Amino acid sequence: MRWLMTLGERTRPDTPTYAEDPAPDQARALALVDDFAHLFTVLKQWRQQYGEELTAFAVQVQADDIENLPAELIEQWEWKATWSAWTPSGAAT
Repeated sequence: MRWLMTLGERTRPDTPTYAEDPAPDQARALALVDDFAHLFTVLKQWRQQYGEELTAFAVQVQADDIENLPAELIEQWEWKATWSAWTPSGAAT
């Protein structure tokens, strides 16, 4: 099992804590890592590229290649994702 994470999209300016969870084939940023701890390295890089405050969604998946994700994984992404919002201090909210 590996961890797949997508960058969330804040689509409601009137609700700054709301973020949509795009499917992996629609995400602006996507990461596939072997260990949960590696997600924090990716988040740090994303914060440098996309700004201090971001939202990411991550789930455990059975996938070997980020370029060839199983179709069923993409179809089921919406109900499987775990919400996680990150503040500039790096603390989960």
